[in-house]
Amino acid sequence: MAAREQSLFKPGDGAAPPALTGRASEQAVLLRCLADLDANAAPPHNVVLVGPRGNGKTVLLNWFETACGNGRKGVDAVRLTPRDIPDQEALVEAVAPRRGLAKLLPRKVGVASFGSAESSARRNLVEELVARCRRRPVALLLDEAHTLDTDVGGTLLNASQQVRAKAPFMLVLAGTPGLPARLAAMDASFWDRLGDGLLGIGRLSEAAAAQALAEPLKAKGVTIDADTLTAAVAHSQHYPYFIQLWGEALWRRHLATEATRLTANDLAAAMPYMAAQATNYYQGRFAELEAGGLVPAANAVASVFGDDFDATVSNQEINAALAAAGFNGERDRFNAREALNRLGYIWRPPGQLPPVARSAGIPSLMTHVQAHAESASDGKVR
Repeated sequence: MAAREQSLFKPGDGAAPPALTGRASEQAVLLRCLADLDANAAPPHNVVLVGPRGNGKTVLLNWFETACGNGRKGVDAVRLTPRDIPDQEALVEAVAPRRGLAKLLPRKVGVASFGSAESSARRNLVEELVARCRRRPVALLLDEAHTLDTDVGGTLLNASQQVRAKAPFMLVLAGTPGLPARLAAMDASFWDRLGDGLLGIGRLSEAAAAQALAEPLKAKGVTIDADTLTAAVAHSQHYPYFIQLWGEALWRRHLATEATRLTANDLAAAMPYMAAQATNYYQGRFAELEAGGLVPAANAVASVFGDDFDATVSNQEINAALAAAGFNGERDRFNAREALNRLGYIWRPPGQLPPVARSAGIPSLMTHVQAHAESASDGKVR
């Protein structure tokens, strides 16, 4: 087997999977925005990708970054994380670097758009970014945006509104279900006027999950029995990270046996590897819950979902379970529920009409929590 064939599936770290499936509607929204930038115009809105970890938000950012450069005259994709822009001055330098802009800017640009007007060392974010975008359209892609400093984020969101009125520019923000609350805390209330630009990135459909697993194998001349495929997809619970883990496990099985048809025996042989990887992941997430004093709340909420991993539950049902677990105050229940939401243990996909229904981020994580909750230390939400 050639060395280049030793790795096929891409679990973790946002690497592009061999088959990006089930995201056609999200890709269509991003491509419509890109078409506007190509036409030297600002899209009608920015885009916010929200969902629990491991569902492919970073993958979509990577895909869009590539799309910005594919056969186009030029759309600059600027990729950042909150660590790159810890303060406002770092933000200006990151999105409008001094190099290449000097000839485009008016002499008055030394006056700041934030801070003291006397501070000539500070730079005008809006004016410099407008100059850059008029030279070449810009798409700013910000991953892990739920950790963005509120002052920096407020500056960025307000600048985006002003720049887009004058030049071809857009933001694409990606983060966990805590991102909307983070954005709401910034002094830029218009951030949520996104129309179809607020995209919930959750688990895949059964068909898309099966395609993501079977298609790359088929491209390498390896087929997978229908029952075996169904069992692997069901075990993954349509969670993209677990689908990629299953693909890796079955691909390794193929490399070891050189079998071109994978059956139930291959599934059974791959199960220990898959189980070990999933358990490692659960342990990390459980430690995160324990560190935040959230295990009692997570255990209570898990009981509401039961065995149906496609179930949705109301805030009222969650509150009743939390009250039964000893969260007696309304504020305590709210804090616990929203803390679990920020972590993606539960979440509210965008676009719902009332009443609010919460979905499980990873249903099998709830099973793990229930099995280990008694060994965890007690605590309240910190």
